[in-house]
Amino acid sequence: LGETVRFILINDTMMEHPIHLHGFFFALENGRDHPPLKHTVLVQPAERLSFVVYADTPGYWALHCHLLYHMESGMLRTVVVA
Repeated sequence: LGETVRFILINDTMMEHPIHLHGFFFALENGRDHPPLKHTVLVQPAERLSFVVYADTPGYWALHCHLLYHMESGMLRTVVVA
């Protein structure tokens, strides 16, 4: 709780993945002075991207691919803010 956390996503598949983090907006690191705030980001095939989250809301939060069959096959993690 109260920390700034960087997530680095690497898509080593041949499909796009819309990745969503419940409970937060995050700053997409794109090299600009004012990065866009998102709650879902589309990770392209062979792409690496990162975003920063200020963990200001305690709880258990889902980080997952928004494609249901991907989420059901394991593209779902719990982010714990304590």
